[in-house]
Amino acid sequence: MSNNSIALKIITVEDSPIVVDRVQSLLNEISSTEFKGNATNISSALNLIKVEQPDVVILDISLEEDKPRASGINLLIDIRKKYPDLIIIMFTNLSEPQYRNSCMALGANYFFDKSNEFEKITEVLEEVIKNREQVKKLAI
Repeated sequence: MSNNSIALKIITVEDSPIVVDRVQSLLNEISSTEFKGNATNISSALNLIKVEQPDVVILDISLEEDKPRASGINLLIDIRKKYPDLIIIMFTNLSEPQYRNSCMALGANYFFDKSNEFEKITEVLEEVIKNREQVKKLAI
C-alpha cells in the first residue's frame, strides 16, 4: 500500500458487542481500513452513515431494538436508495436462502453467515482496497 492511500472507512450495524469486537479485530489486521463506529439500530445507523460517510457498511439483519417493526433489510433498502455507491456487506446468522436472495436482490454487495464465513469479510475488504488502488493508478 502506498503512503498516500486513503483508508477504507467502515462502520458496523450490529447489536452484539461480541461480534463488533471480533469485526474490529479483523479490521485491525488490514492496513488500509479505519473503523468509524457501530450502530445498534436503524436510526443511529442512518445518522452514523450521514456523519462518517463510510465506504463500507457491515450490516446485520436482526437488530433487537428495531423488532418487530423493522430489520436490517429495511435499512439495506434505505441505504441503497440514499447511497448507491456504498458497499454493503450483510453479515447475519439468518443464512437461509430466502434471506440471501432477498438481500442480494435489494442491493447488498455481499452476504455472509456469521457462524461460518467470518473470514470472508477480510477477503472482501482486501479485494475492495486492491481494486480501489488499481482505479486510483488508472486515474493518475
